[in-house]
Amino acid sequence: MIGYSIAAGIIAIMIAIGGIILGTGYALDNKKLKNFGMDELFQSLINGVILGSLFVFLSPGGLGIAVINGAVQSTGGGATCSSFMQSNYAICFADNYLVGLSPVKIENRSYPSLLDSSLALLVPLSTSYAILGMISATNIDLGIASFSFSSILAPVLSEEEFLLKSLTLAIVGLYTQSALLEVVAVIAVPLLLPIGIILRTFYFTRKLGGMLIAVAIGLYAIFPLTYLFDAQVTATYSTSLNSQSFDSFTLSSQNVQSEILSVGGSAVSSNSISNIGFGIISGVTNLVNSFTSIVREIVSALSMLIVEVFFFPLFSLILTIVSIREMAALLGSEVSFGRFDIF
Repeated sequence: MIGYSIAAGIIAIMIAIGGIILGTGYALDNKKLKNFGMDELFQSLINGVILGSLFVFLSPGGLGIAVINGAVQSTGGGATCSSFMQSNYAICFADNYLVGLSPVKIENRSYPSLLDSSLALLVPLSTSYAILGMISATNIDLGIASFSFSSILAPVLSEEEFLLKSLTLAIVGLYTQSALLEVVAVIAVPLLLPIGIILRTFYFTRKLGGMLIAVAIGLYAIFPLTYLFDAQVTATYSTSLNSQSFDSFTLSSQNVQSEILSVGGSAVSSNSISNIGFGIISGVTNLVNSFTSIVREIVSALSMLIVEVFFFPLFSLILTIVSIREMAALLGSEVSFGRFDIF
């Protein structure tokens, strides 16, 4: 990889420069030059060791990648990888766990991605919301009597609107995390890590280089592995909506809508007005009762989804930040994450 070749060349140059400064210090018997040359030579040798170790561990087929991939496979995890994710199975699994189109395997059992779970709620909810919205906006004029359903359906529509907003936010969160993982897969090891090694070679950018090395390793190795842990935990407690009950609710909504539209503005005898009105109101009331009976299932499934999309990734972020901070300290650098430094 060209980034590592450049880093290796710069390290070789800095070793030579450090040796020249050290030799000059001995020739002039200058203690400051000797100390500076010795320190630069030592740091350059350390950078060489770091470069070699990271290349062995994080290059495709390297020991570190084998450990990461083995950790995923040992838990029975499985996913379909894109070409640029094939070298790091943890990133591949995390991305598929979030927004994959096909199920992922956890403990050798198949589970839908979080995106599939979100869409399984979003599609029927948005369909029923549109139907109930049209029913709510409909006024039936039977000549001597008129009917409006806005007051009856207002609580249901308000509840569904809140659920739809929560689901939309969850889907945006999923795609944001997936985009972050894809960026990490593309730049962490091929670009960010060599830049960190190069910057650590120079005296004035040594701490910045150590920080970039720690960030690259944390994002490439630790961050995606935390999603594997999240998936194992949530697989035990995952909750899904009873699709049959919601399909029945949507079908009932469509039937009531058809019945309302069929009445239209046609003339209706006074003897049938009462039966028609009470029949339609009864159908709408039954819809409200039907939604109330399944709302607990919807809220339960949505609550678990919110935990999976927001709270567990926050835990993953905290673990990654702690690991980056400790690795940076080992490399002679410091990383500050503001309020996250309490961890």
